[in-house]
Amino acid sequence: MLRTCMKFFRFVLVLTRPLSDRILDLIYRLIMGKTKELPAIHNKILLMTATELAEKIRKKQLSYEEVMKAYVERSKAVHPYINAVVDERYEDALRDARAIDVFLANTTKSEEEIHRDTPLLGVPFTCKEAIGVKGMIQANGMKRYKDRIKPQDSDAAALYREAGAIPMTVTNVPELCMWWETANIPFGMTKNPYNNTRTVGGSSGGEGAIITSAAALIGIGNDLAGSIRLPAAFCGIYGHKPSRYVISNKGEYPECSEAWDEIVSTGPMCRYAQDLVMLTRLLAENNENVKWDQEIDFRKIKVYYMEEFPGFLNRAVPDIKAAIRKAAKHFEEEYGIKPSRIQLGDLRYAFNMWECRVLEIQSQGIIAELAEDADINLYWEIVKSLFRCSDHTLPIIYNALIERNCKDKFYYRCLKRFKELERRFEEILEGDAILLLPTQPEPPLHYLMTIPKFPNLGYNGIFNILGYPVTQVPGGFSRGLPVGIQVAGRRFQDHLTLAAGVELDKIFGGWKSPCSISV
Repeated sequence: MLRTCMKFFRFVLVLTRPLSDRILDLIYRLIMGKTKELPAIHNKILLMTATELAEKIRKKQLSYEEVMKAYVERSKAVHPYINAVVDERYEDALRDARAIDVFLANTTKSEEEIHRDTPLLGVPFTCKEAIGVKGMIQANGMKRYKDRIKPQDSDAAALYREAGAIPMTVTNVPELCMWWETANIPFGMTKNPYNNTRTVGGSSGGEGAIITSAAALIGIGNDLAGSIRLPAAFCGIYGHKPSRYVISNKGEYPECSEAWDEIVSTGPMCRYAQDLVMLTRLLAENNENVKWDQEIDFRKIKVYYMEEFPGFLNRAVPDIKAAIRKAAKHFEEEYGIKPSRIQLGDLRYAFNMWECRVLEIQSQGIIAELAEDADINLYWEIVKSLFRCSDHTLPIIYNALIERNCKDKFYYRCLKRFKELERRFEEILEGDAILLLPTQPEPPLHYLMTIPKFPNLGYNGIFNILGYPVTQVPGGFSRGLPVGIQVAGRRFQDHLTLAAGVELDKIFGGWKSPCSISV
């Protein structure tokens, strides 16, 4: 019944999308006021790539303290506008930066040795609070965990530190990281820097917002159903969901387990394409299953593209379809490849396939977390949430209802359909091949519109259950809002999707500031 009601509501929204978008724009402006532009960027340090920053620090053309001060000041300046930071270590970060400046002044190591051993020396970093940074909050967006401090770094955070980067903040997530809009009871809602009335996506929404605001340069997210790719797309930055098992999830939420590791992937988020490959290799510890050093000849690559998923409810807006065609045409004009447009009918059930696979892993897991292993009346929690009396957000209660009611005949049909779809993908993407498709069929949504449009997550979640690598690339704008392109490939083709993502930077131009620049 719940699934039927939501499907009907979504049908109405898609049918009336141009009109409903304008009506919602007006309603949100009345409720939230005019969208506020972020403070201008005045420091050129904030516009340098991670590669460039680290090089200038090694050459002593910049001090690490100078860099850290610039990012701390920017983070403080934009936080009131975007509400991305959950916990900060500004003073400790500045102290760490000064210590590294002393080390550089006295070391006998050459620049080459410093670069080899600590390639991120001089680069501040942030990560979603669910990733886990020693001495900082890891609440997973839950009220009862809001004061919980992580006793040690996750594997991913530790690798950034070992490479010379210094953690500065941890950023906001939705409750239990189980939604694609970043809002929770203890820390509030994170706002999109391009338009405050629109969502930043989730669950790595705080990362997307802080990086695109030039208050961070590199970050770490993890991806269950687009949790890296969605915020990266909605905030106009880069992100990479690696192949299954390529990067360690240890120390993060969801807690590391063999079952979760099949569909959850940790990966980098950043502002600049040229940093993405280096960050992925670092987090993957040069995983031997990926051909990191293979030279890519795009003239020998097969390129497939998909403007939208099948079915009326999955339709993409014209600007996004045009971006996909533009990306495909680039490979044709530049490398003489003839891209092939494909469509797979079973992708209309992509969200349901992902949902059923998650339910295989997590049976009543959300309900147990919400209720602290006691009974909880989910319908009463919905009523309470409408009056802001619940300890939980409406999306996580909705998630729990789906979890409780979803294992039916449709569930088993979806699992069967997935096996056939997986076989088709393996055939199509055999060898050196990439697939271009929208990260989402629409630009950033209005708040709470993520509930009826929940099945849009099928565009992302299908690749989690396939275990495929996907690189998110900024694909321009639609009505002033960022849109994204996914570059997908078969498992362990990370080097290929990353190279294609960097290639597309040539035509789309990458990150565009959400505020004015005066340096």
